[in-house]
Amino acid sequence: MMFKTTVIHTRSTFWTAKEQSNEEMLVDAEDLAREIEIRTNELYNDGYDILSITPISSGNLVSGTGYYHTESVIITSKKRQ
Repeated sequence: MMFKTTVIHTRSTFWTAKEQSNEEMLVDAEDLAREIEIRTNELYNDGYDILSITPISSGNLVSGTGYYHTESVIITSKKRQ
């Protein structure tokens, strides 16, 4: 049995407007959904079944305030037999 993991990093306002503060950073959910669809279809076509898609959160807390966002997702798949 063979497993494969794939990471997709999210794009957000941070990448296009770095002058915004961290509290204003927004993840581009539509872009992330497209990337997940593309990668899962590629994995399936390569003979893998998707087992899970796990979000990875990142953030910063300063003096009790801050932000968290989905930094990336990890796709875990298994090679079909």
